[in-house]
Amino acid sequence: MLDLGGIDVDEIATALADQTHHEHRWLLDPRTGQVAFWTSDTGIDGENPVEIDELDLIPIESIPSDVWYQDMVDLAEGLSDGAAGRRLARALQGPGAFRRFENQLHEQLPELISP
Repeated sequence: MLDLGGIDVDEIATALADQTHHEHRWLLDPRTGQVAFWTSDTGIDGENPVEIDELDLIPIESIPSDVWYQDMVDLAEGLSDGAAGRRLARALQGPGAFRRFENQLHEQLPELISP
């Protein structure tokens, strides 16, 4: 049985956020919970190419950007501080919304960011 304490949540979060699946994939070992980084050139050990289908690992699919965007909208709308929520909502308007939203969080609302 998989020990959930052995799962690196930060690594899984990185894999879920990675939107560049062109040359690499993130994989999860269902027996150990370990996350592996695979490329067609270097496999998972960084040296030996291996076909992804030959591995007994589960691909970690990235979360689409529209889901991330809706999470940011929900956070902005759910803040009890109306002024902060409006600042975050404004940051979400137009191109560059993800960067502006992140900047607003770091500059104006650092208490909402987990260490």
